[in-house]
This record gives sequence, structure tokens and C-alpha cells, in this order.
Amino acid sequence: MKHVPNLIKIDQSRASAQDEKPTRKYATRDQLLERALRGCNWITDVAQVLDRDLPYYGVIKGEYDTKSREWKFYGPFWHTGQAVRLLLKAYEITRDEKYLQHALLGGQYMIHDQTMDKTDDKFYGFIHGKNARQANTASQLEGFCALYDLYKVTRDNKWKESLHLAIDWVANHLYIKGEGLFYNTYSPINDELAPIEKSRPTNDDAMFLFAYQEFKNPLYLEIFREVADRLLKDEDPPGNWIKYRPCNPRSFDDRGSIHTRHAWWWGYPMLQAYDVFQDKKYLEAAIRAGDWYIQNSNIDGGYYYHTTPEGHAHLSFDFSTSAVGCAVIMWCDLWKRLGDRKYVKAIERALGFLLRAQFNKDVKDPNVRGAFFEGLLPPDGTLEPGFYLRDITTVFSARAMLTILDVFEDKEIAYLEY
Repeated sequence: MKHVPNLIKIDQSRASAQDEKPTRKYATRDQLLERALRGCNWITDVAQVLDRDLPYYGVIKGEYDTKSREWKFYGPFWHTGQAVRLLLKAYEITRDEKYLQHALLGGQYMIHDQTMDKTDDKFYGFIHGKNARQANTASQLEGFCALYDLYKVTRDNKWKESLHLAIDWVANHLYIKGEGLFYNTYSPINDELAPIEKSRPTNDDAMFLFAYQEFKNPLYLEIFREVADRLLKDEDPPGNWIKYRPCNPRSFDDRGSIHTRHAWWWGYPMLQAYDVFQDKKYLEAAIRAGDWYIQNSNIDGGYYYHTTPEGHAHLSFDFSTSAVGCAVIMWCDLWKRLGDRKYVKAIERALGFLLRAQFNKDVKDPNVRGAFFEGLLPPDGTLEPGFYLRDITTVFSARAMLTILDVFEDKEIAYLEY
């Protein structure tokens, strides 16, 4: 019998690439800030379109594939809006004018096509322009907070005016009064609304509440409350809403799938509903949304993009790092309000995942330096199937780190690494 050399000692082998027990580690406040700003710099230096001759000047590129090295746009209005919000937060912390200037570029892109002709009774204030093929209602609401933040930081009334006109147009043209629903899309070219059966109770970023507080239009507060109450009525499973897209009750052979950021979009604004209405039913809904993230988190803090309602059935390579950032921001708010240590534990685990999901400054591909990956690309038989990047992954991950620094006063921030 041919001798087989003993290449590896049995007692040194590992059955898994990750340990069963986490290591508790610490980052100084400066170290965590540096990691967050590294992500901000990826947004400004790599992901933002800075060619003045391009129609998308100022927009944030949405997706990148490290295998093909190809960029794609996706949801540029709201993605850019969320990036603007991050950059303004970085500016307020560092007072580095770079972040303010890039935020202004993003904001200018967002209002570039807004109809400002007062004689245009149909489109005056509509932010996507009369030549847009289709405008998604949720995308608009998820971007509007950037205009509000730009106004609060700069005190330039043009941002306030653009916001007021844009949200007023949505309120008067896309909201179904008394139903707590918005038409999902509108095509200005075809003058066509999406079918009413596709309407959704979109409460993203609590924008109508903030608009009410700024502009005092009672219609905005009415909309915010009707939508919040519709969400309470349709909540299923607890802390989420499988009835509405991008969730899908028919996915996975009718087992259903829950979109990983759905609890953020509609669960987090319940805290603002509680603040203004002082009704505990809204606080309890926000807690359920925060608990949904805890219950559906992987042991090491990650998430999968789609899970079944019963939890933890998912596609094997379908990671969603952006959801980790969203969950951390929500947990920080809940921790401030409730003081429940379960949120601290969840934050420590999630922060460990985020720190490992960020690419180093010296990684070979300059397009990903400082960015956070959204997920892995499925295996393709090579040693390097690659990663899938989304701009919102870096936005929410960096914002989560800045939020941790806001909420916790510790000199060193604890995190768990598996």
C-alpha cells in the first residue's frame, strides 16, 4: 500500500471556517469613526458621478459586481438621497467641507428635473420631471428626507421649497385618501397610475410627519396617521408585512418571502408615530419590528435578503449587509428609549459583522476600497466568484457606525467577532 504522508495533524484541523464562540473585541471611538468615514469617502470618491457633462452628474452609482467590474444604476433618486443624508451627518461630525459639497451635488441631481413652472397645473412640483418613464412613490418618499436635511444644515430655502412642492404633489396626486395607501407608481409620459390593487401603505422615513412639522399642513399629519394605522391592520408576520411588495407571499413555492429591509421602511417610522400621537400601539409595533431583526439575524450578525415568514429559510448566498446597518440604527433608537440590554447585545454582534464586511483601503480593486459588500455572488467554479456591492450598503453601514458613536459614550466600543 502506498504511503500517504501526514500533511495535517488531526488535532489542528477545523470543521468550519468560523468559530462557535465569539471573540469580544473593542474599537476606539476614533477607529470606528475612521471606518465610517472610509465608507463616506467611497461614496464621494468612487460611487458618485462627478463628470459635469453627464446627465447623471451628482448621482450615486447603485451597484457593482467585483467579478465583471461593471457598474449599474438602481433606484438612483432614493439611493442618492440616502447617501446625501449620510454625508451631511459626516459633515456635522467632522465639519469637513468635502462631505457638504458632495451632499449638495447629490441634492442638485435630485431636484434637477423638478417642474417649477407655476402655470403648469398638472406637474408643478413633481420632482421627476414630465418626461420620466415612471416614478415610484416609495422611491420619492425615501429621497425627500435628503432635501429636508439639506435645508436644516444649509438653511438655504431652495431645498425647503423643493421639498414642500414635491411632497405636496405626492399628497394630492398619489395618496388614496381614507385608505392609508399610495398608488405605487406614476408614469408622467403616459399619464398613468399603477393599478390600485398594487397600492401600498408607504410610510418610509416618516416623511409626512416631518413635512407636517415643518409646513403645518394638517393633510400631511392625516396621511401619516392613516398609513401607520393601515400598517398596524395589515401587519403579518409580527414586525413585518408580507402582504406588500417587495415581500411576496407566493415566493419559494408559496412559502412566502420577507424582504430584509421591510421592517426598517415601515417599522422604524412607528417610533415617530408614537412620539407625535403618544399611543403605545405604535411603540409596540416598532418593538416588534426591532425584534423581527433580532429573531431573523444570523448568529454572527448577518442577514439574508429574503427569508420565509417562519424565519431562517433562505437562499444560501443571498446576504444583505444593508439590513444590518438598518437594524443597528433602529436598535440604537430603541436602546435609548427603553434601556433593554437585548439591543446592546444585538448591536455588538451586528457591528462585528459590519467591520468584517468592509473592504480594506489597499484591496486590489480600487472601485471597492472602503465600501461594504452587500452579498456574495453565487459560486461559479472559480476561486473568486466575487462580491456584489450596493451603494445603500455602504450608506447604512457607515450611518450605523456614526449612530453608535452618537448613542454610546464609551471610550471603546465593544463588538463580537466569530
